[in-house]
Amino acid sequence: MTIPLRSAVVYVFGVPMLLLLTLLCAAANADLGYRANAVHPDYPGQCYYEELKQPIPKYQSYKPINREDQCKAFYCRPDFVLEISYCGRHNLIPTKNCKIYSDMRRTFPHCCPKLLCQEPETNDI
Repeated sequence: MTIPLRSAVVYVFGVPMLLLLTLLCAAANADLGYRANAVHPDYPGQCYYEELKQPIPKYQSYKPINREDQCKAFYCRPDFVLEISYCGRHNLIPTKNCKIYSDMRRTFPHCCPKLLCQEPETNDI
């Protein structure tokens, strides 16, 4: 069976490139960090996030709310590594009618910064 050269080039470069672009777009909203050896000092079977004094059982997640600067999600891996998801950098620019807003009453990723805009007042009828 002969595969036309054009089809082979599209398959070899097109499919992997499409997968890479899909992954990059999916990861554009959030970043991921790790904290190794996050074992709880009093409960050795759990992870521990020191900044919030928060125990997190293995295989479970914790998403704080109403905590300033804590728009994050924490996942405790079985090897006691905390995977910390947080809002990625943004290039939001406030304008006259729009401001940057984070709703810390919501869980990650819904608490990440976004533009909140108001319609300008007009006298149009």
